Amino acid sequence: MRALKLIISIFFLAVFILALPGSARVEISDFFSDFTSSDVTINSSQDLNGKAVFELFYSGELVESQEVPIAMKSNESVSKVIAWQKKPQHDYYTAKVSIYEGGALLSSISYQISYGTVSLPGFHIVDFSPTNSGVQLLIRPFNPSAADIKIELLENNDIVYTKIKEDVSLTANTEITFTWPFLLTDNKKYMSRVKIFTHRLYAPPLINTYISDFTATQDVEILPDDVQVDEYGASVTIRGESQVPFDGYVAVTARNRLTNETNAYYAQMEEILVTGKEDTAGIVWKGLSSGVYDVEILAVNKENVTIDKYQTVLRIPESSATAIPTPAKKSPGFESFLLIVMLFAAAKRI
Repeated sequence: MRALKLIISIFFLAVFILALPGSARVEISDFFSDFTSSDVTINSSQDLNGKAVFELFYSGELVESQEVPIAMKSNESVSKVIAWQKKPQHDYYTAKVSIYEGGALLSSISYQISYGTVSLPGFHIVDFSPTNSGVQLLIRPFNPSAADIKIELLENNDIVYTKIKEDVSLTANTEITFTWPFLLTDNKKYMSRVKIFTHRLYAPPLINTYISDFTATQDVEILPDDVQVDEYGASVTIRGESQVPFDGYVAVTARNRLTNETNAYYAQMEEILVTGKEDTAGIVWKGLSSGVYDVEILAVNKENVTIDKYQTVLRIPESSATAIPTPAKKSPGFESFLLIVMLFAAAKRI
């Protein structure tokens, strides 16, 4: 009987312990760091509202620390990324990440970092340019190799998009481009990271990361080859160059060089433009007299901010006077001859 009571007590004690807020099982399934950036992937068996603390050490002394909030549902997997701010001074460091909820430490793990010649890759990043529409990467190899290349788009410390290109042959200058397949938020700051896994025959891949940030903005281009301006009006084609939607209009001004008289015309774009999408607006002149005009074409968004402009010159020729026909000069005796013909024709009918 006492044994049964003891078993029941232990059972309820275990249930009580598992129900405590800090008792959620948290697992760090992946952790990586070099001296450019660091990322961690976390799994939790219960809802978790806590933080990840990233720390960088040299010879046991703290060099840098960053905290990232974590809010996740049970049985979810969450990844967090940070960019280190300190410049490296030594060849070896230790990176550490710790997961906390409240003041309780739930899990932690360390990662050894090599810097300089110890982790020097066999290539050089010539260009890494994330933009409103996507990212461009140009790699110049020193030695032939193969690599897996992962492009990530980060919003705050969260990975919102990942694209992987596997087994890329780095034997000559290699250019890789990706286009963001979703819309971006205007005036929002994003960070892009490239993570390159260089294959090695008898060792794990050598991993190097590179980061660059940008602020998403509306961007369009007035296509010069598709601008038509003549004495009747203007036709303007605009192409989207950003994943931030452009819902705007075309503004055209024509200034007479002789009189400085200026006329303004506006046309709303029918399409909302994003990367690669085009639309054409047409304008008919009203009130333009003959003369030479400086014409300026603007692509303007709803906030009245000019995104792109194009300028040209137009000549409107003198209007042709309406031709008024002049009666033909009749020769003397024409009326008499006509009268005789008419009388002769009438006599034949009688």
